[in-house]
Amino acid sequence: MNWRNDIPIFMQVIEQFKHDIILGKYQPDCKIKSVREFALELGINPNTVVKVYDILTKEGLIEVKSTNGYFLTKNIEKLNSLKSNFAEKYCKEFITNMQNIGYDFNETLGYLGEWKNGTRN
Repeated sequence: MNWRNDIPIFMQVIEQFKHDIILGKYQPDCKIKSVREFALELGINPNTVVKVYDILTKEGLIEVKSTNGYFLTKNIEKLNSLKSNFAEKYCKEFITNMQNIGYDFNETLGYLGEWKNGTRN
């Protein structure tokens, strides 16, 4: 991962983990890496991963199964809400960026219309 200096590492890890869920890297009820494995993979302190897992547990995205480890939730509704949250975030960022370079909302929509299917028509 390319770490940013302006955002705490634990928040970056949480964001990336959620993004990986949306991309299908993790499936409902799948076992996720142990604290030690994940820390080694990312090259970060295990205490940071503990903090990440604690936050994700409180958010209901992962569950601890006694001695079996950490698992992604089976709650499909919870997982699907992530996609909506990211879509909203990306839309807000895009609209703000377009406004910052001088496009109003209608101009932004027109510009988007030119980019159907990921390429400009």
